[in-house]
Amino acid sequence: MRRLLTALATVVVLLVPAGTAAAGTEDYPPTFPSSCNINAPQVAVGQRVHLVIEVASNSNVPEVGTVALTVSTVDARAARAARVAPRAVVWTRSVRYEGTPLEVVGPELPRGRYRVTMAFTPDNAELVGCRNAAVLRVGGGGGDDTGGVTEPGALPNTGGPHLWLLLAGLGLVVAGGGLAGGSRRTRLA
Repeated sequence: MRRLLTALATVVVLLVPAGTAAAGTEDYPPTFPSSCNINAPQVAVGQRVHLVIEVASNSNVPEVGTVALTVSTVDARAARAARVAPRAVVWTRSVRYEGTPLEVVGPELPRGRYRVTMAFTPDNAELVGCRNAAVLRVGGGGGDDTGGVTEPGALPNTGGPHLWLLLAGLGLVVAGGGLAGGSRRTRLA
């Protein structure tokens, strides 16, 4: 009986300060972090840039606010082609974000590499703003601008193992299974 009362008193002592400490922190409103995602696919020279932006948060608060987009040069080649200083801003735009992925059409850019930055400023104080950046290539590094894809719907070669290695591995697995199965059979004489 004494042990039961001691355990009960210990539980009460541990729970009472925790309850009073939690009551004191309710003065601060909760904030939810948001995450920015920007998709900047490779484009050919002479085509306009199509950027897809998205903001997400792990809350019921709608992601509504302003997104500031900036395109700046990364390498000297792009800076010379755009006739600006290295790492200079080439294009800026502010757009209204209403909670759904948004496609923004940018300018035509000369050949080179560019940095696309995105900064989200929410209207609701419960959300925390976010930033993200992506690299945009205009013109690519070779003759074609398809990224190694030769026919529609085909995937590019990512340098996986050769077919003969896969077939040799399959043969070894089948041979090992046959040996293991053959050695476990009982012989009737």
